[in-house]
Amino acid sequence: MIKLLIPQVLVESLREFLYEHREVVFDIYNSNLEEKIREDYWDIVYLTEEKTVPGKILVYSLRELELAVKLFEVKEEHRRLKEEYDMLYSFPELQGPIIREFLQKVILDFKEKNELVLLYEDGMYVNEYRTFFESRLPHTKVKFSKKKGVKIPPLRERKEDLPYIFDIVLSSLYLKHKNLDKKIPDNNEYELLKEYNWPGNTKELVKVASNYAATGRIEIPRFKASNFEGIDLVNFTSKLVKHVEKRYIMLALKKSNSRFEAAKMLKINYKTLSHKIKLYGIENSKKR
Repeated sequence: MIKLLIPQVLVESLREFLYEHREVVFDIYNSNLEEKIREDYWDIVYLTEEKTVPGKILVYSLRELELAVKLFEVKEEHRRLKEEYDMLYSFPELQGPIIREFLQKVILDFKEKNELVLLYEDGMYVNEYRTFFESRLPHTKVKFSKKKGVKIPPLRERKEDLPYIFDIVLSSLYLKHKNLDKKIPDNNEYELLKEYNWPGNTKELVKVASNYAATGRIEIPRFKASNFEGIDLVNFTSKLVKHVEKRYIMLALKKSNSRFEAAKMLKINYKTLSHKIKLYGIENSKKR
């Protein structure tokens, strides 16, 4: 809100302006200007004669008032946009095109409503949704329920968002821990992540991403019978095998002095190893 102090004699002439700018709250003064200035913090003070008031924006005409209010409106919009940017590009839960589409739809549907109830599951960072919606829907009360409400898409229904979440977690960890060897999953590893159904939602994925930052390995969590909802077993196991195979080929190449030696360590022939190096796009300077 923009706090404005105006002289009583100008209230009528400023009524239309004040009505059009609902974000402006105002008070009036007569001969008690000094007292009014001391009793509260005013962003803008409208004066009828030249006067020095430290720390305030002083205006002497309607045009100056319009410009001063516009200045505060622009500053507030900048603050809001920065806050939204910080949320959208730092909160793991809010990453990816599917969840962004969901957020925008909820904003449009509830901008004129008094209450928003969100249906959530365990493993979601609900406070990130709360912060976002309370910022964008300041007049709407935000609640969460496990029984009813607008369903927040669980991770199993927004797998296209997985790389975005994974990336923001890695970026945050690499920024915080400069000593970590920076690694980024390849397409095969991301496809492996998409085959899993993530019953633990974003919190489960964040744990996997954190472990990847520390070890360079994608460790798929164990399935729990209580929340298992099915999986494409053929695709999942195929991608898991390829992931493990690639990881051990890279390890063997790192530990050996040549491809021949690496093939011996892996108990496969040289041609098979060379084929798999090419297949997985493994960069390796050891030609023989």
